[in-house]
Parts: sequence; structure tokens; C-alpha cells
Amino acid sequence: MFRFILDLRACLQPAAILLAATLGPALASAPITAEEAPARPLPIPRGALVDPDADVMATSSLAAADPDAVVFDPALAAIGRAAAESGAHLRARAPIPVDIIRKGFAARQTMTSAEQDRSVGFKLGQDIFSLSTTLSEPASTGTTRNAELRWRLAQPVAGGNGFIWGLATGGGSALYGSPEQTGEALIGYRQELFPHLTLTSQLAMAGNYVFAPGDGLHTALTPEMKLSVDLARLADLPWQTSFDVTLARKVPLVASDFETRGRAMLSLKYKWN
Repeated sequence: MFRFILDLRACLQPAAILLAATLGPALASAPITAEEAPARPLPIPRGALVDPDADVMATSSLAAADPDAVVFDPALAAIGRAAAESGAHLRARAPIPVDIIRKGFAARQTMTSAEQDRSVGFKLGQDIFSLSTTLSEPASTGTTRNAELRWRLAQPVAGGNGFIWGLATGGGSALYGSPEQTGEALIGYRQELFPHLTLTSQLAMAGNYVFAPGDGLHTALTPEMKLSVDLARLADLPWQTSFDVTLARKVPLVASDFETRGRAMLSLKYKWN
């Protein structure tokens, strides 16, 4: 008996070579459609590395005329340097000043030291708006610890010589206490007596109202005189230095508990760039 078996594997390789040789030139000359074309990658703007000292004004005018052209502009680094030097990114996210409140803690505690009321907390904001919270522990026996939340909104006193004024309002509430509303108003005059010596005369009126039975409105007038010496300009120091001497007299409008206070303060301020 004879069997005839056809082996197709031996015929496939020569047929594939012949088909590729025949259709290769035709496929190469056929046009490629838009769907079959590979996507072109966006060019990376490296021209700024070649010309780091490009004209910033010319680049800005180019950006205003055609924003798309900035991506391919050789002076792209100049735009980044101009934006960084202007400080706009820092003004957009100005930091909020935070102050730590810590009162009544003596540096050295002895057996003869008097007990003081202690309070700790923090304060957000400084000039226009501030919010503070404190935890206090009274020194007297029989009293409990307390938590307090206070706020303040003010129009700060402007600098410079001449007429000055300021307004402020605020309030607060405690865990073991009554809510309170406060208000302040100030008018005065600031003049330069001698170079680097300034005299400020002002009159302040402050009041608070406690929302509790048997309590109410408390107001007082406080005339104040203040002498300020600008030591930084006087001695040509590299930091801001001033010496202030203040004398004030608090005169309540209802009660008779007058108060006279004086203060001398030397302040140093250095700005680290």
C-alpha cells in the first residue's frame, strides 16, 4: 500500500519570500493615512539653555501677542526669572504670622517667688485681624483652669508724621466666663522734633461690655506721650533699632481706679534675606 503525504511547511517559506518581494515596492509607495501616521511628540523648549540672557521685555510682548508662541520661544528661561524676581508667587501665598502666648512662667522659680496666673496658647494674625486661644491656670486656690477664645479686627495706626488715628473692635468668650465685646478708638499727632527723634501725643478711648448680670459697660480715657529714637539711622546700623519711652495715665469714666504707667523699650529687628 502506498501513501501520498503533502508537506506544506516546505512550500510556505519560498512562497512567503516571493510574496514579500512582489508586494514590497507597492506597499512602500502607498500613501499613509492620518489614522496610521504616528503621533508627533511635542518639542521640548531647550532654546533657553542656549540663550540665558534673552530680552525679558521682548519675550513679554511676544507672550501678550501669541501665548502659544511662548512654549517654543528660546527665551523661556527669562520669563521664569522675571516672575521669580517680581515676588508675585510670594505675595499670592503670604504667610500668616503665628505668635506663641506664654505668660506667668518665670525663668527661675524659687521658694519665695509669688504664684502667678499662667496661660499658654497661640495667636494667628497680627495687625488687621487676629484670632487667639489660650489655656489659663489661676494661681489662687479653689479656682479651675479655663480656656478662652478671642478675636480682634483693627484699622492700624498709619506711619509717618502728622495726624494719626485708629479703630479696633473685638471680643471673646471663655469656657467658665461670660462673653465680652470690646472697642477702641485713638486720635493723635506725631511730629519729628529733631532728626531721628519723634514725639507722639495721642488720646485713646477703650471700652468693654460684659454680657453678665450685674456687669456691663466699662470705659476709660488714656492720654499718652511717647518719645521714639531711631538708633539705626542715628548710628548707621545694619538692622532696625529703636528706643521708645512711653508715659500714660488711664482715667476711667465711671470708677475711680486711676492708673499711671511708664515703659521703656529697646527693639531690634533684623530681616534675613
